[in-house]
Amino acid sequence: MKKLLGTLKQIAVLILAIAFIGCEDDDVVLPKVVAGFTYTVNIDTGTVTFINISENANTYTWDFGDNSTSTLNNPIKTYENGTYTVVLNANNVAGASDVFQDDITILIPEIATIPISFDGANTNYDAELFGGASFAIVDNPDPSGANPNASKVGEITNSGAQWEGLYFDLGAPLSLETQKTIKMLFWSNTPIDVLVKLEEGTGADVEATASHGGTGWEEMYFTFDSAASYSRFTMFVDGAGTTDGKFYFDDISQIDTADIPCQQTMLELPIDFDCNGIAYTDKIVGNVSFDVVDNPELSGINSEASKVGKITNVGANWENAFFNLDTPIDFTTDKGVKLKLFSDQALPLKLKFEDGTEDPVEADVNHTGSGWEELTFTLTSTASYNDMILFVDGPGTAVGTFYIDDIEQVAGTPPPPACTETMLVLPTDFDCNGIDYVSKDSGDVAFEVIDNPELSGINATPSKVAKLVFDSNQPWENMNLTYDTPISFATDKVIKFKMFSSSARAVKLKFEGGGPATETDVNHTGSGWEELEFTMNSSDSFTNLIVFVDGGSNTVGTFYIDDIEQVSSGGGGTCTETMLSLPIDFDCEGIDYVSKDTGDVAFEVVDNPELSGINATPSMVGKMVFDSNQPWENMNLNLDTPISFATDKSIKLKLFSNTARVIKLKVETGGTPDENDQNHTGSGWEELTFTLTTSESFSNLIVFVDGGSNTAGTFYIDDIEQVSSGGGGGSCPAPPAGEFIADGDFEANAGCWELIDNGGTVTISTTINNGGSNSGQIKTAPTRNPALKQTRFGVGVIQPNTTYEVKFDIQANASDMPADGAVFQAFTFSEPAEGSTDPAAQHILVAGDASFPTTWETRTYTFTTAGNVDGGLSLLLELVCGGAGTCTGTVNIDNVSVKVAP
Repeated sequence: MKKLLGTLKQIAVLILAIAFIGCEDDDVVLPKVVAGFTYTVNIDTGTVTFINISENANTYTWDFGDNSTSTLNNPIKTYENGTYTVVLNANNVAGASDVFQDDITILIPEIATIPISFDGANTNYDAELFGGASFAIVDNPDPSGANPNASKVGEITNSGAQWEGLYFDLGAPLSLETQKTIKMLFWSNTPIDVLVKLEEGTGADVEATASHGGTGWEEMYFTFDSAASYSRFTMFVDGAGTTDGKFYFDDISQIDTADIPCQQTMLELPIDFDCNGIAYTDKIVGNVSFDVVDNPELSGINSEASKVGKITNVGANWENAFFNLDTPIDFTTDKGVKLKLFSDQALPLKLKFEDGTEDPVEADVNHTGSGWEELTFTLTSTASYNDMILFVDGPGTAVGTFYIDDIEQVAGTPPPPACTETMLVLPTDFDCNGIDYVSKDSGDVAFEVIDNPELSGINATPSKVAKLVFDSNQPWENMNLTYDTPISFATDKVIKFKMFSSSARAVKLKFEGGGPATETDVNHTGSGWEELEFTMNSSDSFTNLIVFVDGGSNTVGTFYIDDIEQVSSGGGGTCTETMLSLPIDFDCEGIDYVSKDTGDVAFEVVDNPELSGINATPSMVGKMVFDSNQPWENMNLNLDTPISFATDKSIKLKLFSNTARVIKLKVETGGTPDENDQNHTGSGWEELTFTLTTSESFSNLIVFVDGGSNTAGTFYIDDIEQVSSGGGGGSCPAPPAGEFIADGDFEANAGCWELIDNGGTVTISTTINNGGSNSGQIKTAPTRNPALKQTRFGVGVIQPNTTYEVKFDIQANASDMPADGAVFQAFTFSEPAEGSTDPAAQHILVAGDASFPTTWETRTYTFTTAGNVDGGLSLLLELVCGGAGTCTGTVNIDNVSVKVAP
């Protein structure tokens, strides 16, 4: 067939040639090819349909301008947005040809996707309307404030109906995985709330409301609690309200929540230096150089990136940072001010308040020089003050740069009661202001008792110490303390004390005033505070304890002594105990700790390789090596004496880690297993307290690091002990003198509360708060009395025949409460009749009130204990139903305190 067609073409050409030759005088005109095309465009898809209008052509070659071609007569081509030069080459069988080209611009409208600015010429901003609202895109009617640009904006008009608004179906999903805040410019000339809702997502719908001040263009921020992705953006102006009128919005974008600017301008407590709306350097003056900078010392308790105050001392006396507070600080209730301060040198700090309703007041606290430390200043005032002044090194001349952060008002801690002891006995810590230590010394060195000037190492906690000044006038100068109770070496042979020296010295300890004098020497290395142990070769008793430094030499220097105590030989002697029980310090050589462990980590007992912080004294510790082969690796100690949680609910331990970890403590084998998690910050040795809810006994104590993850690393554990859940050794605060409960605030002390669910629901709420992150929440069941709903704080000691003051914040939704009255009662009770309504349980009613405030209100009551209370009582807060109806309401409580009535 191809050969036949070729032959026909040749014959045709020959005929044309013969015809041309046969016409001697006539010109032969060949067919002229004229190339051309038109086209149609589908603007929604970018599809172009080409219409070939070429003349006298029978073959075509198309170049579409995007490196693609076609030989079809009328091809169809789909383009992406852009401009393309399309070339058509038309030909016929006679060899004639022509070329035609044209430019095609494709502009497919884009679907609105956040960010939305309304300025996109090719963007489809069509909004779906509901409830009576209308929408248009207009020129910015008021270029000012937060939106000063002449640009296009969205106009939404409310008709005055409830829940009218609009929504955009977005061209691409909005993900909240990392950026959880929507920022929007919004115009209104009246204060109004705007609700933004995200729908059509991979998770549940979420919404957030922000308030507009009515000042024209303002920035608004909507933060969502979700990590899902959403395809619909919905907005209500005045939501459930009926406000009508025109409003404008623009520049909808997504940002990190941390990037929301602070709107506050007033300097008031708390102060974290992170609010860019406050002119800190204008409001904080004084005679130091002060600035606000990015935290340059990310470590310890302040390891997260943030702004901090920078204080630079040049070495003058009484250098200070002077805070001109816009809102006075009131010490009527809360007496403490807490702050974080960074220093690499040990220094005293003074915090003073002036320009108040009473005379100025101040308090001093020592910083140990260990970097970021949290310091609390307790003020003895009930006044309000406008000025807060911080002195770093007060009258001293310290030179350096210091950083301050997170200044806040707290309850404070009253000073410890005065020590009334007058007799000098062991142990001796020099802290009792009732003992005249100087009169007890008959040595020939200059001797006095002062505040510890060398806060470091094993003696970093502020306290009193003995100061010994050797002046080299003679050899054998000494401190000679006369004890009112003789020291007997019949059993315990060792005297241990802490001594500070900056140079290596031989230290002699001698005893006289009883049996034949006895003495021994121990060397001090000169590295600051060191603990020295002297083993005495005597079984007699002595009244005089004598310390020589460099004995017969003419010693010169100042030395400090603290914490003199008598211990068994060798710092505890040879331990013959073989049974494993709490407390566990891993120091008893008679206990085979390794055989007591049945966990699946590599476990051994070693000398503490990390002598620092709260575990700086040489001792044995448990070493746990996690190798990440499997999740849930653990140390599992089989106790010979089970742990009973009938009374004390908390386990406290020290754990060393140099990375942040979640630590789980679990008890099992006995009752129903129970567990609790605590976070380790990764700052070395930290003391963690785990509070459990069980009242049963268990033989196995198990420690997991990062639980279900494949953890790898080496960790050390020490000093595992059981403590009370309600203060005095656990995670809960020990009540100050005269107080039963202090700072029962459900935040830092949430673990102090025992929740007793008797037919209702008792929780610690993280959504209803009273200035903190949590509050106690007691929700009743639909039943009548005596179905009690109770929550209890710790265990304190209440005396018989004593009047106490109880105070707490309370809030409830009045619509939840039955008309016949629900009664909120707070009272103490004695064991063992927990939760009983039996009068024999010695319940002492503190408060009963059928009135429920709808906003937080502080209530104070007094009560007097009976003469037969046993002293071991807890505070119980309880909601009961009254009348003949049912109770379905919720009551929230917070900031509970009980103290002896003034």
